[in-house]
Amino acid sequence: MDRWEKGGAVLASPCDSVAETPVETSFGDGLYSDRNAKAALEGPPMENFDNVLVIDADGHVYEGNVDLTSRMPEQWRSQAPVRLKDNEGNSRILLEGRLWSASQGPGPGVSGPMTEKARGYRPGMVDPSARLKDMDQEGIDVAVLFGTQIALTVNGLMSGELATVLCHAVNEWLLEYCSTDPKRLLAVGLIPCQAPHAAVKELEYLTKAGAVTAMLPTNVYGRNMGDTMFDPIYDCAQSLGMTLSVHPQTGHDGVPGVSGVMGAGSERFFKYVYVHMTAFPFELMIAMMHMIGEGVFDRYPRLRVGFMEGGAGWLPFWAERFDEHIEKLAPQMPELKRRPSEIIKSEQVVLTCESEETGLDRVFEANGGNTVLYASDYCHWDCHFPYSVKDIIDGKDLSFAQKEKLLNRNAIDFFRLKNLPQPRALKIARQSWENGSAQKVANA
Repeated sequence: MDRWEKGGAVLASPCDSVAETPVETSFGDGLYSDRNAKAALEGPPMENFDNVLVIDADGHVYEGNVDLTSRMPEQWRSQAPVRLKDNEGNSRILLEGRLWSASQGPGPGVSGPMTEKARGYRPGMVDPSARLKDMDQEGIDVAVLFGTQIALTVNGLMSGELATVLCHAVNEWLLEYCSTDPKRLLAVGLIPCQAPHAAVKELEYLTKAGAVTAMLPTNVYGRNMGDTMFDPIYDCAQSLGMTLSVHPQTGHDGVPGVSGVMGAGSERFFKYVYVHMTAFPFELMIAMMHMIGEGVFDRYPRLRVGFMEGGAGWLPFWAERFDEHIEKLAPQMPELKRRPSEIIKSEQVVLTCESEETGLDRVFEANGGNTVLYASDYCHWDCHFPYSVKDIIDGKDLSFAQKEKLLNRNAIDFFRLKNLPQPRALKIARQSWENGSAQKVANA
């Protein structure tokens, strides 16, 4: 264990960013408004980006609005999700006798009130033709598509059999959705992680069917993702060359060891704002930590895992903190064979950023240029449709080459994408940004 002794490898530290003149915005506009202070945020000329193929590493469909009954075996159809609204008018589904996500009490799921800046549901989340038009409005050529209601619920179900049936039904529907334009619409498969051997079979199906990655929860019933229970999934994904993508959620807490996907700190909060602020980044940090510490990336050195929708600015701090803990606590992680920062800097780990996120230059400096992927989060309440690509282009933290990697190359390398379309969406989006029609779309 001498590799962990003081005097060994020196920890990388994030560099200090260059001070910039702050752009004033009102609190009502949010921390990151619609970039009204455009002149202060000018990046490289837009023409430089017209030939960049933009890949969205985390967009969403809304499979909860789809009737999946006909795609389920007859004996399971009575257990199909039931769509309804809770007492406050929030969209929910009924599964296994409970509402998902939680509406009232501790750890609620998505709920208001919200400002006018919050985005709403769009038809493109179930209609692929409408989705392709929205992608053009936003400047996205290729979208990697995660589910929403069922995708974020299924790994918390008590019944592994029901979870298996629902995963396959959603996968069939999503692959059909993506078939409208298979070069531009790429499916993220669902697997029942509470039933690892069934998950392996679904992974094999997804690989043959053309999905580009499969979604992992941040935990299953509170069981962390470094647990050897999930090794069959990791072994299969490595063998197939299929990436895995960890995606957090809120409002799905359950009974530890029995049901639910827990959100870090969620049980302490009765307001959604605090639940969302903590659960998304904290659960990704925990999942990454546990998978590294319990040796998942050492047991499966060709496994590649993305950590989606929790921001990227925390990565240098988390890598440094993990390395510091190794100096004295390494015996508690006997399966870990490399420094955590070495794993985080490798091609085995990527994560997505928020489009409005500042400080990405520090992440690139500390972790290299291959780690961070652009994501739109279309069209959840906290996305910035149709301006998320514009956010990246207008940002001042990164160079043109870094932005190009963020928007394009890093996703191609991580998902190992082939047969891609020619870039065209940014040219279309730029026209709508300039003539003001994008704002009408945002307000629709």
